[in-house]
Amino acid sequence: MVSEILLVLYLIFAVGVGITLYMKTEGWLSSLDRITPEVGTGKALKYSLLAFAGAAFFELVVLYLISSNKMAFLVLPLVAGFVEEGAKLSPYLRSGDELYRWRLTIKVALIFAVIEAGLYGITLFFSSNVIGALLRVIVVMYHVSFTAIALEGALKGSLFSGYLKAALLHALYDAPVLVTLAVPSLSPLASILGIAAIVYTYYSVDEAFGLAYRRAKEALEERKRKAEEFWEEKGMSLTEEGSADITSLP
Repeated sequence: MVSEILLVLYLIFAVGVGITLYMKTEGWLSSLDRITPEVGTGKALKYSLLAFAGAAFFELVVLYLISSNKMAFLVLPLVAGFVEEGAKLSPYLRSGDELYRWRLTIKVALIFAVIEAGLYGITLFFSSNVIGALLRVIVVMYHVSFTAIALEGALKGSLFSGYLKAALLHALYDAPVLVTLAVPSLSPLASILGIAAIVYTYYSVDEAFGLAYRRAKEALEERKRKAEEFWEEKGMSLTEEGSADITSLP
């Protein structure tokens, strides 16, 4: 009975926080869209489809290999966490501007999440689970939040440590339901750890996005400074709106 109660509480908590996280993350994305390099939707979609296909293939192979062993389902949260977080981070490994790669990776994570939610939602909808289908859409921003936390590590100089943190949070988030199916006696522990992972994610996502926001603002200020120096060398100044004043400097 305790296991069932904790699992239900976990699911309610995950959905409740997911709604708040959706609004919080959407606000950060809107703010960062205005100050980070523009990323084409086509390019992000290409990376997203490749990342999703690669992750799905690997997960299906693992699922096929362990399908005859119920206990083996204990490893599925780890597989999902480490595979999916790694797949979503692949765009960041390309060369080029750091903020562009950050924005591209976040956009890939969002599209990845939408694809996954859509597939789950369609499956649940045609299984007559309309509520379940809607809930999959609500929790879509967990994927984006995990990626933002991973990229916080990258902006601080260690993509690998950020990846490990995001993968572990993702695994703990997925664990309660899968662990309950495999070993019901471990369900209470999995639910408690899952709630802890959600709480950590919720309170960490602001700093993760905030760091990117501060870096983007610093980059804008640096470009503005260089532009001012350029025009000053030509004997001109910039107005507050950033346009050149044709009046020669004294």
